[in-house]
Amino acid sequence: MLKKQYSSMLICLVLSACAEGPSNTKQLANKGLLSGELSPTGEQAVIGSIHHGGSFWDLKKKERLYDWNHQSGQYSSLRASAISGDGKRALTCEEKNLVVWDTTNGKSLNFWQAADRIESVSMNEDGRRALLGLRDGTVTYFDLDRGVAIHSFSHSAPVRATDINSDGSVGISAGDDNIAKIWDLRRGKEQFSLTLNNQIKTVAISDSGKLAFTTAQREDALVWDTKTGKAKFKLKNRYVNYTSADFSDDEKYITLGSFQGVITKYKIKGGAEVKSWQAKPRQAYGGANSKAILDVIDQKSKVVALTTDGMFETFK
Repeated sequence: MLKKQYSSMLICLVLSACAEGPSNTKQLANKGLLSGELSPTGEQAVIGSIHHGGSFWDLKKKERLYDWNHQSGQYSSLRASAISGDGKRALTCEEKNLVVWDTTNGKSLNFWQAADRIESVSMNEDGRRALLGLRDGTVTYFDLDRGVAIHSFSHSAPVRATDINSDGSVGISAGDDNIAKIWDLRRGKEQFSLTLNNQIKTVAISDSGKLAFTTAQREDALVWDTKTGKAKFKLKNRYVNYTSADFSDDEKYITLGSFQGVITKYKIKGGAEVKSWQAKPRQAYGGANSKAILDVIDQKSKVVALTTDGMFETFK
């Protein structure tokens, strides 16, 4: 066991030594984040902080535009949050409750309640629909304007991760039953499922819906075809926990963020590493030294990321 721990520590140190640090940082929360998501452009973010509820940020100006909580005078513990593809709507979730927000004026549009606690959430392009992963294993494709389920699917355990492609036609969900499932959201049918050996907490789907990313603890990280399950990219892995992933627009690259704060960009065909970066913690020691990558966006000329200790960081 000691030898394995030493090997794990050595790998992390090597990765950190080879990686480039951020060119710019901005603190978004004092005590870290429970949830958060960047817009596809990387210019906006919705976050749920540990002690001060939710907020919406203009990252280009580095300004907090709105404070969002579900009850007046109280800070909400927002453990799931999302932003639409066009950046005009956002969604915050506390336990079973979800609120839809207009990001252009900060006002709430709708308040709905799911059947069980919301563990994960993803919005479509215009923010009118969302894919909800619930504690009871239900996956709901939800109409955020009418407050009704369009389709309901199921896992046999809590659903920890969801994602939806750009036109809202294909979704992915995964969780504690070790299964990742691809959903045809137009027809309401399962398209494919892939079983791993451990719980799955991180997934992503490409804009076209043709490629999916899954990773489980102490297992290979995979990019695979959503119709056949055929592996397109396999990253041998036993020690790194990947916490976020982003496909490039042309679907030739994938950028992965880890629990250790390392961000790495890979070429999917052939699996070559393009470049790596290392997130900087808010402080070196204590309660704010976590730097796990909560969300990452590859913008070709730069990479931007949210970290669990409440930082927004930009990498060249």
